[in-house]
Amino acid sequence: KLVPVSGLHDLCKWIEDKGIRRAAVTNSPRANAEAMISAVGLSEFFEFVVLGEECERGKPYPDPYLKALKCLGVPAKRAMVFE
Repeated sequence: KLVPVSGLHDLCKWIEDKGIRRAAVTNSPRANAEAMISAVGLSEFFEFVVLGEECERGKPYPDPYLKALKCLGVPAKRAMVFE
């Protein structure tokens, strides 16, 4: 059973309230990624889910992150990553 870390939902609400764009980037298969995101109550939080398999190279290469930035329309210098 997945349990969100303490404070996760408060942080997510703060991010939403600030209008910050967001995407999940993972090397997991889509079904696994969506199940994990749902299990911690974040199904509506992410605008995009970017999979490593959708890119020429998955993580740890930057390709999935660059795809997420493109989807979001956010320049890299204005982005941050939580792992």
